[in-house]
Amino acid sequence: MKVPEGWYFHPIFVHFPQGLFPVAFASFFLYVATGREEFETAAFVVAAFGALAAPVTTFTGFLDWKIRYKGYMTSVFKIKIVGGFALIGLSASAVLLRYLVPGVADLPLSGPGWGYAGLLGACLATCVVLGHYGGKLVFH
Repeated sequence: MKVPEGWYFHPIFVHFPQGLFPVAFASFFLYVATGREEFETAAFVVAAFGALAAPVTTFTGFLDWKIRYKGYMTSVFKIKIVGGFALIGLSASAVLLRYLVPGVADLPLSGPGWGYAGLLGACLATCVVLGHYGGKLVFH
């Protein structure tokens, strides 16, 4: 498959989960700190958009790897492939938990509420790792 020169889909799409999950986690943190329900709702909506973007980003990353890097496997690509699927699973779990159990984040947080917070935090951490290794590909 030949991609026209200048067409870089993955670098375009990668900015969505990379930007949305830090905002979702920060919004949830502000909710816990202030009790303002608007922050909790924002965290859920932003995480939902991030969860929708994660499969697209993973798919375009896979295409870039196959086309631009000829499918050459290195430890960086292994980390990014596993991380992409981990982000899809973590984000889908967080969004489904919040959607199916709307009161999961009621304050004070209980066990499931801390689990939801942990899933959002894990999404953020996964984005940090994926961004770090993506930077290694771009800048090294």
